[in-house]
Order: sequence, then C-alpha cells, then structure tokens
Amino acid sequence: MTQKTVYVTLSEFCKNDETPRRILKEAGYTILENTSGRRIKKEEMFDALKNADAVVAAVEPYEAELLQKLPKLKVISRLGVGTDAIDLEAAKKLGIEVTITVEEIVAPVAEMTVAMILGLVRNFPLHANDFAKGEWKKHTGFLLSELNIGLIGFGRIARTVERFLKPFGTKVRVMDPFVKKESLPEGVDLCSLEELLKKSDIVSLHAARSPKEGFLLSIKEFSLMKPGSFLVNTARGYMVDEKALEAALLSKQLAGCALDVFEEEPYAGPLAKFPNVLLTPHVGTLTRGSRTAMEIRCAENVVNFFKKQEVL
Repeated sequence: MTQKTVYVTLSEFCKNDETPRRILKEAGYTILENTSGRRIKKEEMFDALKNADAVVAAVEPYEAELLQKLPKLKVISRLGVGTDAIDLEAAKKLGIEVTITVEEIVAPVAEMTVAMILGLVRNFPLHANDFAKGEWKKHTGFLLSELNIGLIGFGRIARTVERFLKPFGTKVRVMDPFVKKESLPEGVDLCSLEELLKKSDIVSLHAARSPKEGFLLSIKEFSLMKPGSFLVNTARGYMVDEKALEAALLSKQLAGCALDVFEEEPYAGPLAKFPNVLLTPHVGTLTRGSRTAMEIRCAENVVNFFKKQEVL
C-alpha cells in the first residue's frame, strides 16, 4: 500500500491532546500541518494540498476549481458539520469523500447559545462596557421565565438548547419546515417564521441554508421582530444581513444581539462598537473536550475511509 499523506489545515491541531495525531501516525500516514498560527488562506491552499491524499479541514473554501487541481485528494475530513465552504457537487464528481463530525458539536454549541442568551438578558455586554469606561451603572434584566424564545431550525443543537432552557421555565416556539408537530417536546409550539419573529423576545438561529439562497434574516424580518427583542446566531454568519442588523440596533428595534459567526471572518465591522452586542470569534465548538473529540473523529474518519478503500 502506498503511504498516504494527510494535510491538516487546523492551526492548533492537537493543542490539548496528541491522540488525533497518534491515530494518523499509527495508520502509517505522513502528516503535514498548517503551522502559520492562523486560518489558511485561499491562495495558499493549492501549494499546501497538492500532494495530499486527505485533508483534515476547517472552514476554508474548497471550490471546484481547486478540487480539479488535486487529483490525489480522496477525502475531506471536516472538523464540524458545515459543508457550505465545500463544492459538494464537484467533490462527488471527482470521487472525493466529504465527512463531518456530527455528535461532537451538539453540546458545546448548545451551551454557547444558552450562555449568550443569558448574557444578553442580564445585560452582560452593557455592564462590561460601562466598567471599561470606569462607570458604575445598573441595567435591569429579565428572568428567562418572563420571555418567549424562538428557535429557527430544530435539529440536534436546537433540541438540546430547548432541553437546557426547560429548567428556566422559558416558553419556546420553533420554526422548521422539516419537523412535524407530533415530534416536538411537550410545551414547544411549531409556527411559521413570521409568527416566530413577531412573538419571540429572543430569536436564536439554528438553521442550515446554502449561501446561494441569500439572507434568512434581513430588513423585512428584523422589522417583524418585537421591539426590544434580541438575536442570537451560533449557526451560519451568511444567513444574517449584518447591515440590516446594524440598522435594527441603531433604531432600537433590537435591544441587542450575540453573534459567534459572521458573513466574513475574521470580523472587523461596526457591530463590534455597539455596547449592547456580544461577539465571539467563531468559538462555539471550542472547548477542550469537544475540540479533542472532534479532532479524534476527523482522524478516525480519514483512517476508516482508506480502510474501506482497501477492502474494495
């Protein structure tokens, strides 16, 4: 068997645990890694991947033009579940397998979502901003039991968010065209997007959508939301029109928002200057336990793929 080469684009691979690297080494693979300390750039990808049989991938773009130039590449092992940056049709035509890490991301993203909700309703961004300016101010918050929470999308992560919120006594409604009413947990209502936006004090985004479909939340949708409501997005940045969101915050249609994902990353736009906005740099899955579990799964997905090829 010809020795396989695996390129790892993750800038901090095995930071907390050497197990993923050991799995690849014990399988006899040569490992090449992104050692830049940052996300690999689009223009660097061909030179990095030209000799790779497999790639352990982050969120960098895998467009058809690039994939066609990589005849050795047989598997893209994605850390996470989003495949929006990968041209799946091109990958399929070229015989490139795409794998993801499904279960490992659920708990950390759900916890991040709940943390953001709590931070917004108890005014953490405002209080932190006041302290940074040397000011002692008190902003009245809400109990979660006072609020209606709307979840757009009701897959694994959103269902876990609902379960985590239940002890707080929150009222939850969801919008998901693929979910049937009888499959919902007790006390959870199924509704249209318009109804969810109009009746929710907090809207949390958990849907999947192609970038080609455009924004899910833009000027019209923000105008439908309750005055003084909040938005949380730990899903996909390109589904939210950031200019429309900025306008909604300026007009006080929204009382605040929390974002872990952005249209373009790294983000350096005007939302960072709002005192009622909580921003994090796409770290929803970045906990010690979940990161290691995801990296292990990525390594195992590569090894298992080539094992199956040997059998065939």
